Amino acid sequence: MVFCTKCGAEVPEGAEFCPKCGNQMSVSAAVGRRHRREEKQEKGEKEEKREKGEKSEDRTGPLTGGLILIWLGISLYLAQTNYIVWDTWWPYFIIGVGVILIVMAVIRYSSSQYKAPAMGFLIAGAVLLVIGVAGVAGMNDWWPFVLIAIGVVVIFGGMRARARTPRPVA
Repeated sequence: MVFCTKCGAEVPEGAEFCPKCGNQMSVSAAVGRRHRREEKQEKGEKEEKREKGEKSEDRTGPLTGGLILIWLGISLYLAQTNYIVWDTWWPYFIIGVGVILIVMAVIRYSSSQYKAPAMGFLIAGAVLLVIGVAGVAGMNDWWPFVLIAIGVVVIFGGMRARARTPRPVA
């Protein structure tokens, strides 16, 4: 409830003047009413999302990081126990990270729970997978050029998208 600071009468929500004495309501009271209204609106939106089962946050980041750390531990253990040779440890690690990123892309794309884009995970996973497979196959000389080519494609793609975006007229 809001009350007039001059006569003490109850003032309706959002009123600029007291209905009893005509006193202009203070700016702080108006700001307070607006703030309470915004809080109610935000609370209502959060409850609505919760009822619909929507998630407003992307929570694949910790899952991705955790899986990469687990794969790092597993691949290091395999190298220490001589299941894989130390010289070829890095390609196996990169293959595993690529697979993890591709799985995250599939989860992001197929799950209605996440609204986050999946294409970045998919591209990064595919690139790492190709580099890892090339390392295991002994073709270590050409993959830096693949990274350069992909970087050029990303830059030009971003520039084309920006050129297509309309700019506001001042």
